[in-house]
Amino acid sequence: MDWATIIRDIQSLLGGTSSTISATPKLSVVPQPVHPQDLRIKNIRTLLDYPLDLVREWLQFQDTNSPSQLHISKIDELVKTMCLAWAAGKCDHPNHAESSYQKLVVDAVASGADELATISAWMQQLQAVKTGAV
Repeated sequence: MDWATIIRDIQSLLGGTSSTISATPKLSVVPQPVHPQDLRIKNIRTLLDYPLDLVREWLQFQDTNSPSQLHISKIDELVKTMCLAWAAGKCDHPNHAESSYQKLVVDAVASGADELATISAWMQQLQAVKTGAV
């Protein structure tokens, strides 16, 4: 008996054939689920067109590299930071952006409103005030 016959016999016992068993194993990549807080920050950052580098810098300042490693209060702080950075220059009074953020976003989300939709509505309201449409 030669080696080729032995290998073929072993492969057939294992349920494979020489044509289906390859010399190089195939690696399969299983996508890992994204943590809800990481997804939250990504979606809000995208909505606000906030630079990813600034998020990374903020996370490094918190001694972490992922929002999911932070307490919810720190994540809320990051969301507020991104929102108020977006609002900078869009209000005549700097306190208006922060007070309207508290009233229109934080309070609404605490009452069960969708955060992305609420932030989007807040952005539209600030832009309307700036253009004088309200």
